[in-house]
Amino acid sequence: MAYEEYKVLLLAKQRELLAQQNLAEHDARGEAGERVRDWSDESVADEDSGLSLKEADQDTALLQQVRAALQRIENGNYGKCRVDGRPVEEKRLKQIPWAVYCLKHQLELEETSPPPATL
Repeated sequence: MAYEEYKVLLLAKQRELLAQQNLAEHDARGEAGERVRDWSDESVADEDSGLSLKEADQDTALLQQVRAALQRIENGNYGKCRVDGRPVEEKRLKQIPWAVYCLKHQLELEETSPPPATL
């Protein structure tokens, strides 16, 4: 398997996520200085802040997955299903280069896991 192609994809995703984090931090600092004028403005600001925090948490989790995939490339474990050690499908890796499960095991995991809670 040509790991260099996946490494390029992963490094690009890492840069994208880091840029998003920097932008979110910059926006959060800017919003902290704004005055909330009334209770409805405060409510909207709180809701926006909650959504921003949720997105930041998701980006942080994805960044950890991307970095773990880069480490697997370095360790020689990249592209192997975490369940049975067989190769993860190349088509899957091109779409989700940080994938740790083959499609079969990913689907099984999704069937047995409860859906994520929504707000």
